[in-house]
Amino acid sequence: LFNKSRFIFGLAQAKEFIRKSGFVVIVEGNMDVISSHQAGVPEAVATSGTAMTEQHLKILNRLTDDIRLAYDGDAAGVKAAERAIDLANKLGINLKIISGYHGAKDPDELIQKDPKLWQEAVDERIPAVDWLLNKYEENLNLRTAPGKKQYSDVALKLLSYVKDEVERASYEKKVA
Repeated sequence: LFNKSRFIFGLAQAKEFIRKSGFVVIVEGNMDVISSHQAGVPEAVATSGTAMTEQHLKILNRLTDDIRLAYDGDAAGVKAAERAIDLANKLGINLKIISGYHGAKDPDELIQKDPKLWQEAVDERIPAVDWLLNKYEENLNLRTAPGKKQYSDVALKLLSYVKDEVERASYEKKVA
């Protein structure tokens, strides 16, 4: 009766706003969706936790090709975002990442702080490849051979999904 891999919380309420604005924001929790709608971001929806599936992405991609991911800023949220980016890349979907939480742990906490900051964060999304490369740059010691190897392994995997030659050349230059 209930299929977690297809259920998207708030989609019924957000569908027309997504079509009208041309983008969707995927958040981690139901409270993030409710707070987002109250704060003027009615395009927000949530998967069940961080369990992003191929079906979720396909459903949302039918409505828009501008899919923005706003998972929590903790380690679990970053890992889940990384899995979602990998899944989206395999499907040929270019995700954007919302990460400007101004010290808040999730969208709901940021909205409690100031709803306008959440609206700004939604507008200031960055391409998923850039976000993930930046995360690895922050977390790895790129002065050591093992750090460089781990970074290049991740970067090469990500770049294999980039189809546009100009975009790929730009990323290759950055990685080099």
